[in-house]
Amino acid sequence: MHAETPYLQALREQSGNKSLPALVELLSLQVRTAAAAQPPSLPAEQAIAPYPEQADPSAAPAALSPEDARTVDAASSPTTPSDRDFLANPAEQQPAARASLDTSSTAPTTAPITVPRTDQTNATNGVGAAAAAAAAEPVCPACLGVLQTPAGGLHAVPPAMLAGLPEAEGNAGSWQTCTSGSCEALAQCIRQEGHIPTTIGLDITLPAACITRQLALWHHLKHKFASQGLYRSPQMFQEVVDLKEALRWMVAAPLAQQLGVQCDREGDLRIMLAYLHASSSSETDFLFINGGGGKGRGYKRKRGQPKVIYAGRSASDTVVQQANRLSQSCFLQHCKSPPRLPALGVQMAYRVWRRPLYVAGRYLKLLRGVAQSPWIIDGQRKGESSVEERIADTVLPHFKADRHKFMTAGREDFDVRMLGSGRPFVLEVINARAAVPPQTVFGAMQAALQQEEHGVQVQALQAVPRSICSLLKAGEAEKQKSYTAICQLPAAVTPEMVDVINNTKDLELRQQTPVRVSHRRADLVRLRTVYAMKCVPVPGTSHHITLQLRTQAGTYIKEFVHSDEGRTQPHLACLLGLSKPASILQLDVNQIHMDFLKDERKPP
Repeated sequence: MHAETPYLQALREQSGNKSLPALVELLSLQVRTAAAAQPPSLPAEQAIAPYPEQADPSAAPAALSPEDARTVDAASSPTTPSDRDFLANPAEQQPAARASLDTSSTAPTTAPITVPRTDQTNATNGVGAAAAAAAAEPVCPACLGVLQTPAGGLHAVPPAMLAGLPEAEGNAGSWQTCTSGSCEALAQCIRQEGHIPTTIGLDITLPAACITRQLALWHHLKHKFASQGLYRSPQMFQEVVDLKEALRWMVAAPLAQQLGVQCDREGDLRIMLAYLHASSSSETDFLFINGGGGKGRGYKRKRGQPKVIYAGRSASDTVVQQANRLSQSCFLQHCKSPPRLPALGVQMAYRVWRRPLYVAGRYLKLLRGVAQSPWIIDGQRKGESSVEERIADTVLPHFKADRHKFMTAGREDFDVRMLGSGRPFVLEVINARAAVPPQTVFGAMQAALQQEEHGVQVQALQAVPRSICSLLKAGEAEKQKSYTAICQLPAAVTPEMVDVINNTKDLELRQQTPVRVSHRRADLVRLRTVYAMKCVPVPGTSHHITLQLRTQAGTYIKEFVHSDEGRTQPHLACLLGLSKPASILQLDVNQIHMDFLKDERKPP
């Protein structure tokens, strides 16, 4: 929250310690009256008069003296055409349409930003009447009607324009048009999405033209009140509350109240509001032509889509930076000061999505012929199911999510089993509508997987924070793995061969990318280490051994055994002094040596 300035403190005392909305009314009257009447010698304290809330817009403010009331009446007739472009008559406005926000500086506010008042209007005439009153009001030239949208009706956003809006994290949710800006209507739309929020957070993008229009008005006020020593800060936002923050004050808390939850900037349920204006691009293009530089961060336009600059936080900063590169005279050559009244106000689209939730555990694959993820070759699926599908089909219904991402610490081949305590994995749940279930539900999920006959089981299933993904990635390079392979040698097994294998420690391999994966991986030579091996002859055979290995992550075990046409050196037969390579019949992953979850619960 911005600190209250001495100017606002004095104004609050003068107005009888009114609340912020009441001060907003007072500041609006001050700017409109002073800008229209322009009394060169009028002391500042005489130009500021309270404007108490009242039901009758034509009645003079109760706290005004007769002389001050005549000053207000004089303000209804601006003396110059430029004033008539952006000033409205305070005596003829509806009571739902005046405010100017400024709580962050040592000087008064700049722009007569319009803020609708819905408390009295809705209570007496209903939401429909408030929307009709808002539609009849002139659009604020500074905010393009952004602060008027909570009053009611809006024009629908064309589908082509929706397609050009920025994506949410994980591409969650979808943009929807909104024909009412009221918090009641927005809350109803959110409920229809089916989300069960615990906290909500508001993300807002604004038309870039709002920045240039506020800057133009700022330059106008600086010039107009130069003799009174007002608006001396070098930067506009040192004295003016950010439009996005003002809108957040108006919308966030009432919307949270409508939904019955708390509002938090880091809330799990994100509500994205995009305010669009048809002229935003044409009004700001001059900045990027005359100000130099590129189109700026946040600027994105798809081929064939309307050209719109979406002023989110980064885009707004970009517009301000570009404007600051221009001299005041150059800026005002391209941007009218004060800005004209726009013919139409903004349109609004919304997007509701939940930040990703994360479920982690270790999976076991007890059968061969099961892929880790869906495996499709030339349009043909290989295998009836996959580890990813079995886990996702069990977990996602409890979250009512749109989709998921499956991340693991490495992968095993289609014909390789994953035994031991299992392979660590993380399931990213995208746009979940239900809350995280209790741990007992995760136990039921594990039990359900064990009862099925697809060979996939899960251990230590639990909800985890996002940081676990970094641990999973770090473990990929650092972990060690243990394997068991059934191998066939080109010669009969001898005790000497067994001793050579058992006594080999820290064997360094040079493995060129295997032929079987060369279509999807770069052709490189990788150094890998076999830390230890143990050999046991298979009873009843002369050429078969059971080979147990502990290796560095990323070691190609099959290629170490059969040499991959000499692309792995040394290989098993080379160690044993054999001229022909060995072959591998079966392979199992026994263990992933990796500290993954602090509390790895065993299945019930």
